[in-house]
This record gives sequence, structure tokens and C-alpha cells, in this order.
Amino acid sequence: MRQTTRISRFLIAGALLGAPALFAFSTGPRSPVSGVPTDGGGGTCANCHRTFAPANSDGSGMLEILVDKLTYTPGVRKKIRVKIQHPDAARWGFQFTAREARDTSRGAGSLTAGDNNVVRCGATIGLPPCNGEPEPQFAQHTQPGTFADTRVGVEWEFDWTPPANEIGDITFYAAGNAANNNNSNAGDRIYTTSITLKAEGACNLTRKPTVRTIVNGASFSRDLSPNVFASVLGLDFEVAGRSRAASSGDFVDGAFPQQLACVAVEIGGRRAPITYVQTDQINFQVPVSTPSGAVPLTVILNPGRPNEVKSDVATVTVNSHAPAFFTFSGKSIAAQTSDFKSTIANAADVPGGVPARRGDVVILYGTGFGVSEPVYQAGEIASGQARLRDAVTITVGGTTLAAADILYAGLAPGNISGLQQFNIRIPQSAATGNVAIAITVGGVTTPSAGAVLPVQ
Repeated sequence: MRQTTRISRFLIAGALLGAPALFAFSTGPRSPVSGVPTDGGGGTCANCHRTFAPANSDGSGMLEILVDKLTYTPGVRKKIRVKIQHPDAARWGFQFTAREARDTSRGAGSLTAGDNNVVRCGATIGLPPCNGEPEPQFAQHTQPGTFADTRVGVEWEFDWTPPANEIGDITFYAAGNAANNNNSNAGDRIYTTSITLKAEGACNLTRKPTVRTIVNGASFSRDLSPNVFASVLGLDFEVAGRSRAASSGDFVDGAFPQQLACVAVEIGGRRAPITYVQTDQINFQVPVSTPSGAVPLTVILNPGRPNEVKSDVATVTVNSHAPAFFTFSGKSIAAQTSDFKSTIANAADVPGGVPARRGDVVILYGTGFGVSEPVYQAGEIASGQARLRDAVTITVGGTTLAAADILYAGLAPGNISGLQQFNIRIPQSAATGNVAIAITVGGVTTPSAGAVLPVQ
């Protein structure tokens, strides 16, 4: 990545609404008010300082977070400046925090105060020492740091140390008050802004990964197919104790990434979308275009970098279909009521689980049932219903369901394309207890282990 020494400036854009006050006290905010979406719904001080509410309403001023570049290196300290300006203000305040972009309730890294600012800890804005990640930390002004009677604008400087390990994108949030110094909430202008940093120089995994086996993500058999969820099991995929689950902050062009936490999987010469990584397991989705037959698979660490490390080539068999149900610990099919409000399971296995009733429409979840129409590529999110291309036969307690009782068989809308769902009606003739269910597609039937549904 091209280096730059120029300070990048990122101006405020858009208005964020909020609830608590930014500095009802000149010694700094008493609650999180930096505009983080998960902090009280994006709270700022505009609800108290309402003369020019909502935040960012007065275009005469601006709030900036100033950094050298929009990247971070794990564990390497970085200088942060927060700058606020307004031609009519005469007193100033701010609050800043760093969060994981994939989950903004989680703090990212640690802060070290500079002149005229302090560090506070957690949702209570408590005094240091802080508890460490994922507890959020805040930098905010002190009483001298309000710079009373200073005109035009001010800035605060402090240090931020990123997490020791790469955690994906990190977002900085800040709120600022350009106050009029009349010792009340009236006449003050509130501003908010945010910027997002990507990891740089973070891929330094050194051990050669070992692939032990590749399994279907639902049945844990060796049966794979295009678009199926799968897992690579082995050793040294990631630093021991570190794990990463992909989220929207990792998406590339709206789809799950083909590299996560410095790890990639190549199957049949194609990079696979990855959903989860830990030291002994990688969860991925087999690309739609993967050919049938014996296919090579390689785990790649630090992909595309000079220190790239590859596993020995493993071989896996890919078929046209590899259908399997997701289950609750192998005891019953992962299922919901048709209104999505209740989990169908034995309460002894899943707290809050309820049985299905004869005549009910239920939703079953699985993977490996083939491609859909329209076709969604591996890693893409199904924006709506997309039915399976190939016909399915479903039996409940040995009874083959009529077409009218198979209301939907396709991708789960709003989810990654490897998750497939079946909306079916339980026959009135079904027995009570754990009733076996099977789905056949392309001449292949779901495994029987755990393929039951409690019926009452």
C-alpha cells in the first residue's frame, strides 16, 4: 500500500440524532455521547444542547478526526487529533471512542491521554484503570481543555494503540461541542463524525497450516457440493486463542470475504468465501463453479503477501448435491415456527424450545441442496426468495408430502446463499414424539442422524 505523510482530513457528513448531553459539565461528558450506533441509539448531546439541533445542522462549523492514514498496524501506537471549528464559538468540548466496525458495542484498542484531555472507561465513563477490551474507552476534554474564550477553533491530541491482533475494520467516532461560553445549554452547536480504518501489515502468521479433514458444515460427513457450507479441520490456521467471525464490516461488494484474519481457502483453483476462522477450524462455502469429482484444497495464510504460507494440498470429493440438515447438537433439526418467533426443539435440548403441532407450517434449515434460480454465488446474500433449481421430495414420519404441503424450498432470504430453508406443513397423520424427516434431491437423501423434529 502506498505510504503517505500528509495528514488526511475527514469532514463531517450527515446528521446523527441522540439523547445524552455532551458536556453538561465542563469537566467532560458523563455518558457515551460520541454517536456510536450501539450507545443509546447513537446518542449525542444534541437533545440537551438543542438550539441548533440536530447535530451537524449549522454548516458554519466542522468536526474532524485527523490521522496520518486510514489504516492501522496491530499493536502499533497511532497519534489521533480531534479538531473542531466554528466562527462564533468561545468554548469547546469533545468525546472520542474506537470500536470494532463489525460490532460497535465492542471497544477496539486502548487510549492514552494527552494535554487537556482524559481517558474514561465503559458505559459509566468510569475512572481508569479500564478493564481492557472489549470494554470501550473514551477520550474527552478536561475543564482546562474547554479552552474558554478561545475563538475560531481548537484541537485535542492523544494516542491510540490498536489491538494486538488484526480484528478487521475499526471505526473512530467523535462528537464535539462548539459552545458560546454562556454557562448554559443554549446557543451551542453540536457536531459528530466518524472514520473507518483498515488493518495494514497485520498478516504475520508463521506456522505452516495442517489440513486434517474437510467436512460438510451440517452433517460433518465428507460429502460436499457447490454452494454447501463446509469446514476445514486441522492445525495452525490461526494464532492459538484467536478467532474471527465475518460480519458486514468484512464484506467485499456486499458478499462474505475470500480472506478473513489473514486466512484464505482455495478449492478447485477458486477462492472460497470464509465465514469463521480459529486455530483448528475454518468455515467456508464451496464456490458454485466448483467441478464435480476429486478436487484439491489448500489453506493459505498471509495470502498474496511475501510471507505467504500454504498447507499441503488436500483432496476432497465434490458431488452435485450433498444435502444435510443443520441440527441442535445432533439431537433435532434446526427449525422455527412459521412466524420466526419460536424455536422448534425439545425444551430439554434447547431452552425455550417448543414442539411442532400437526397441521403447523414449520421452517427447516440445511445446506447442500444444490443451486437456486436465480443463481446466487457463494458468499452472496439472498435478497429475497430464490427456489431450488432441482425438485425435492420430503417425507415426514415416512409420509411423502404433497406438493401443496411444501410451501417453499430455497435459499433463506437475507442470509448467505449456503443457508437453505424449507417451509413445510406437518401432516395431520404424523405421530407424536421425535418424528423423522428426510429430503431427497438429485437422488441423494439427507443423513438420518439428528434428522428428527419433536411433534405434539
